[in-house]
Amino acid sequence: MTVHDSDLAHLPCRQFKDGSWRTFQDEAAPEIPVALAVEGGRDKTLWAFPDGLPDLALGHALLDICPAGMIPVLTTLGTQEFSVRFEPGSPPAAPAWPGALSPEDVLRGAAQFMGMAGRWDATGCFHRAALYDPSQKTFVHHVEDIGRHNCLDRLAGWALAGRHPLAGQVLYVTARATASLVGKAVRSGYAVMVSRSAVTTAGVETARKAGMTLLGFSRENRFSIFTDTHGRIGDES
Repeated sequence: MTVHDSDLAHLPCRQFKDGSWRTFQDEAAPEIPVALAVEGGRDKTLWAFPDGLPDLALGHALLDICPAGMIPVLTTLGTQEFSVRFEPGSPPAAPAWPGALSPEDVLRGAAQFMGMAGRWDATGCFHRAALYDPSQKTFVHHVEDIGRHNCLDRLAGWALAGRHPLAGQVLYVTARATASLVGKAVRSGYAVMVSRSAVTTAGVETARKAGMTLLGFSRENRFSIFTDTHGRIGDES
């Protein structure tokens, strides 16, 4: 992901810091409405960073709107406008789980995840998410957006468009593992979700019921396992 200064807005502001005022131009994240006309009249408006919007719209339709046994088909109507219809089909099936990931695999992934290029440093405003292939032990794709749910939508849209499986893969996120975010990860089919942040009780219960492994606090050379029914994280190095 290439980050350009022109991607960001520059807003005049006054800041009070260390007992004094200063006036300067601060960098801020643009946020725009994205119109999604849905077959059957369930139109929606999403709010997002203005980049990669087809993936966002397609992924949102797949994870939040699409009926069972169907897949969304997206049509671009304008820069910020899309329509979606549904046809029989399914996302790519999950590959066989390759065996337990070691603690070092998880921590190495966490370090690589946070080392990826992005807009966080400039604004402090963005979440990020990344798709990790446990067979190759490498990241396949990463995204960022103002909204944490948007990040999972973007990954899902990218994967569906390229026929790349999400099911059976590992998801790294910066956001808290709440029930709503974990639920979206479960609908995506991820085998493991690794959050840099905290978890909630409802998030853990959602993951446990679905059989998805959930890790939290994956930072500062540590992580915590909250549910791992299938033993996807190994004890040995």
